[in-house]
Amino acid sequence: MANGTIAFDTLSTSGQISGTAKSVDTDYLAYGSAKCWVNFDGSASGAAARGSFNLASMTDSGTGLYVCNLTNAFANTNDCAATSSASAATTGSDNRNISTTIISASAIDSRTSNAASGAVLDAVVNNVSAHGDLA
Repeated sequence: MANGTIAFDTLSTSGQISGTAKSVDTDYLAYGSAKCWVNFDGSASGAAARGSFNLASMTDSGTGLYVCNLTNAFANTNDCAATSSASAATTGSDNRNISTTIISASAIDSRTSNAASGAVLDAVVNNVSAHGDLA
């Protein structure tokens, strides 16, 4: 089988989707969608990923400290990461902070803490996504 190239500017549905959104510009797919994401349990040993895209592995660096190691690297470290977090290991309110930094083209650092005290903690629900150009 020969490998080739398919070129197009817009993807369209065959009409089986109801509503008005039946096509998407390929620029949105290339530039507007997340290039990686992960939902993980920070209270589990090794920060266990529940679901992910473009994630090679997780590193549990200590209480509330995690590194998301990417399969495919970003072109640089000037990209955007978005996060959310909830629930301490088993008890407490959902008053959590999660901060995220793209520390290298292939790694995203996350830190979860109690919003009131600032103390780091292992949260059960953590979500990280990042947007930018892949290398």
